Amino acid sequence: MNKKFLITTLKLIMVAGLFAVIFYNIDWVDRYSHVSADGETLQSINGQILGSWDQDSIRFQADGSQATIELQRGIQADGTRINVSPGFLTYLRNLHFGLFAAGAALFFMFAVIINTRWWFLMRANGLGVRFIEAQKFGWIGFFFNNILPGSTGGDVIKAVYIARRCSGDKVRAVVSIVVDRILGVLSLLFVGSLASMLAMDRFPVFASTMWLTGLGVLCFCFLLISPGLRALLRFDALVAHLPGRVGHIVAELDQAVLHYRGHLGGIGGWILASPFIYALYVGSFYCMSQALGVGITLTDLFFIVPVASVIQGIPIAPAGWGIGEAAYGALVGKFGAAALPGVPDAEQVMRTRGVALSVLHRVQTAIWSLLGGLALLVDRKTHPGEPSPTERSDQNV
Repeated sequence: MNKKFLITTLKLIMVAGLFAVIFYNIDWVDRYSHVSADGETLQSINGQILGSWDQDSIRFQADGSQATIELQRGIQADGTRINVSPGFLTYLRNLHFGLFAAGAALFFMFAVIINTRWWFLMRANGLGVRFIEAQKFGWIGFFFNNILPGSTGGDVIKAVYIARRCSGDKVRAVVSIVVDRILGVLSLLFVGSLASMLAMDRFPVFASTMWLTGLGVLCFCFLLISPGLRALLRFDALVAHLPGRVGHIVAELDQAVLHYRGHLGGIGGWILASPFIYALYVGSFYCMSQALGVGITLTDLFFIVPVASVIQGIPIAPAGWGIGEAAYGALVGKFGAAALPGVPDAEQVMRTRGVALSVLHRVQTAIWSLLGGLALLVDRKTHPGEPSPTERSDQNV
């Protein structure tokens, strides 16, 4: 118990430190700058943007002044330029709710399809789970992953529920979650690798890293299911030499994974369909970036979103809070700076927009995850005498 408390405390400290660094490096105050034709900053004024920030004409009130001035963005008559840099909260205040709703709808469709993929994996492994049950358990896991703090992730909660549902095949049930997670990572890397080809000239290191990571994960998957590789590495012999209970558990897990060898066509189909499936996910980010006025292209988001999603999957904070903001801030800052030619500190401006985009997307995922909370309440009424999933998972720690 003390060890668990220590680990949780260290994670919280890391997240707090990460948030401090992130929010220190983004703009909180509205600002406009007057830049010469040579790119020299002649004047930089902090204050508050009154109304919309993305129009040609901006109303601005400088700090310490009661007067409101009209600014014309862009090139001036004398060849100089006026650049406007909104603060973090200004982006959120000027949110376009229609585009936000469109992005939320795309995300909902994506989540339903991802739960359907998990349902396919369970059916392929001989588990008689109904479609509606897979959706219910998926949304409950989503709820725990996005709403509640602590070290218990949504996958653990899903494992508890599916193990209860498939009491005679607990190993296969839990393995379906692991395989689904691996399939999700493979799909993200596949989409990101395709998109990285468009970014190879601008960001060769990013693109090469994406391809190498994808190949590494693919090799790991081949190790799990390829008879030739398993024989070459004497994998079965290694499992046989593991001590009693550990060896038995690993052997059961291995057999459950091997069962999917007979369904490689279906699994391959899901991977090949991933560009279309994850287009919904990336599309939700794009709609919300348009709602905020981030100014990042859809092509760049097809690279940014898979990379950031993999990074924020690191199990430190609930739903990757802090890590995701750092990833989106850094990537949107790097990729989007080119869209602001002549703007001083363009990367920092785009970094602020990237963090705002990440936070906004999290808000809608948290709202959708309340469906899982509702499903949880219904399930608790259906099984009133059983311990809660968090109690069960804590007992297994």
